[in-house]
Amino acid sequence: MIYDVRTYDLKMGKVQEYMEAVREVALPLRKENGIELTGWYYTIIGPITQIIHIWAYKSLAHMEEAKARVEADPRWTGKYLPRVQPLIANARDQIMKAADFAPQG
Repeated sequence: MIYDVRTYDLKMGKVQEYMEAVREVALPLRKENGIELTGWYYTIIGPITQIIHIWAYKSLAHMEEAKARVEADPRWTGKYLPRVQPLIANARDQIMKAADFAPQG
């Protein structure tokens, strides 16, 4: 398994609005395309506008194929991106591999 760890710094006061968009559009769309959510976090102490979400993929090839399907979907380009892009101040993405002793998500 590999994990796509995304860290977003949102604009002040936009965490709940971002989470609603993910819940309503991105999560179902990703799930339909075989992308598993393994973690979703937002800060309550520290940088108060930061969220981290972690998506699991079977392999790099699976990640590329699944992301391509999601990004080609009109719900992603027409509903999700226009809704969340104005909320994001900064984004970072890391592709991680789990150690053999780590829980597999």
